[in-house]
Amino acid sequence: MRQRQQGITAIGFLLIAALVGIVGYGVLRLFPLYMTQLTIRDLMADLKFENDGNGANPTRLMTAIGKRLDVNSVDVPKRQDFVITKTDGGFLVSVDYEDSVPFIANISLVASFSNSVEIQK
Repeated sequence: MRQRQQGITAIGFLLIAALVGIVGYGVLRLFPLYMTQLTIRDLMADLKFENDGNGANPTRLMTAIGKRLDVNSVDVPKRQDFVITKTDGGFLVSVDYEDSVPFIANISLVASFSNSVEIQK
């Protein structure tokens, strides 16, 4: 019985290699989306650091967001996707967006992100 159990067959190896290759390709396609998400997260943290307690207003916040998006060459999300809501102590800046990349033929991979930060007046 031990003589017959020699290991993986060539067909089994090819199936496993194809599966690993497809998953790896998906990860490579999604990598730029997650790098953009890290940029947006840093943008929100810097926005809070620079404007927290400095008498922020919506116009100043939107201008700062627009400048950061331009400097970092971020295409998605757009400046219009950022929502500034007035709260009791300041403003809540939030952005919810989806981005997609083509995967194979007419199949696309979609990732959705949500970020928010509260800025005190």
